[in-house]
Amino acid sequence: MFVRDGEVRNLAMRAADSAKNTANLIEGTVKKVKDGSQLVNKTNEAFSEVARSAAKVGELVAEIAAASNEQAHGIDQMNKAVAEMDKVVQQNAANAEESASASEEMNAQAEQMKGMVDELVALVGGNGNGARSIQRVTDNRPPVTGQTKKLGTVRAIKGPGKRERVWNSLFTRRRSARPKK
Repeated sequence: MFVRDGEVRNLAMRAADSAKNTANLIEGTVKKVKDGSQLVNKTNEAFSEVARSAAKVGELVAEIAAASNEQAHGIDQMNKAVAEMDKVVQQNAANAEESASASEEMNAQAEQMKGMVDELVALVGGNGNGARSIQRVTDNRPPVTGQTKKLGTVRAIKGPGKRERVWNSLFTRRRSARPKK
């Protein structure tokens, strides 16, 4: 029986060693599972933080997109305002050019009128020996642009004791050729 007792002891010792090894393995596995669980929790927290950060980035991108749309709208309005200002500037330039042209024409008409008045004064005032034949008033005048309408013609009247008067096309009135605005 000694042999059997030795074998039983030997088996019991091996079983005890195996149980100890198994307990150590189980303990190591439990520790590794616990460490893995903590690592999973930390990873979960990190992913949650990444998700929150991604949400913040999404909000910021949405705000940037809204601001960009507002800027684009503002730039569009500025472009429209600049185009409108350009139209006004062009209209002012056209008006200034038209005014300058009208001023030149009025100056020419004033010069014509002055010549007519001078001739009229010479005819009415006389020089004591009777008026001589006078060239047409328009011979030395600059031409008037645009359409004109004759208002009247006075021909020379000859008679004993009367002065000779020639007023041909003395009064003319300019009809504006410009379109009305």
